[in-house]
Amino acid sequence: MADAKLFSIFDFVNDPVNLFTAHEHLAQIDPSLSTKFTVQFNLFGGSLMALHTDRHMPLMKKIDSLSVMGCFCLTELGFGNNAPKMETTAVFDQAA
Repeated sequence: MADAKLFSIFDFVNDPVNLFTAHEHLAQIDPSLSTKFTVQFNLFGGSLMALHTDRHMPLMKKIDSLSVMGCFCLTELGFGNNAPKMETTAVFDQAA
């Protein structure tokens, strides 16, 4: 799909519907591939897309073509990486 240029991380700006349509189609074909797609293009590429500057553009193009593979790590301070068991507590702060 990347070689055929059916989607792009630049679609977050240019055509977000195309990116999410690719997710839907991949999920129907192979859910595990859809998960890998999400990590590469949404979590990794999407984060960089949201935060990049002009100097990151060569890297962005490599991410888009899969020349550079990425990952995404999310954890909670003092909790480790057991995301299914992670819990969050919200505390109302009336002063805020």
